[in-house]
Amino acid sequence: MNTQNAPASLGKRFLAIIYDLLIAFFLSFIFTLIIQSMLIGSDLVELKSVQISKTETISTIPADSITSTLLKSLWLVIPFLYFGYYWTKHGQTLGMKVWKIKAFSINNQPITWIQASLRYFGALFGIGFLWAIIDKEHLPLQDRLSNTRFIRQN
Repeated sequence: MNTQNAPASLGKRFLAIIYDLLIAFFLSFIFTLIIQSMLIGSDLVELKSVQISKTETISTIPADSITSTLLKSLWLVIPFLYFGYYWTKHGQTLGMKVWKIKAFSINNQPITWIQASLRYFGALFGIGFLWAIIDKEHLPLQDRLSNTRFIRQN
């Protein structure tokens, strides 16, 4: 295997993920905050008053409401859109770019949204990297499921 197509090390992949998770966390926080603020400022949701001190109350979205569940789901959806966009359009996220890693389909085509979905959900909660320990080629589960690979760039 020439160095141009050498697989990216798990260490570099892990470092890129940390970088990307910081970005995804920030995006999720900002977008959720904006959407939540818009909802609270509108008459679209029923708010619950909560006493925070003897003289102060705040209005909040009830934790057991559908709206609350939808807001929480943004913490999975927004990172998926971040990773999916960069994998399908550029072959690498911002973190991957820093660590000189590129993603591609095993047929040397750009990653599709279906492959991006398989990668994202296969990697969720770090389970995919645990799979690499027992895989004969040391590939994470997300690589196996999506028929994609990460390579080093020079």
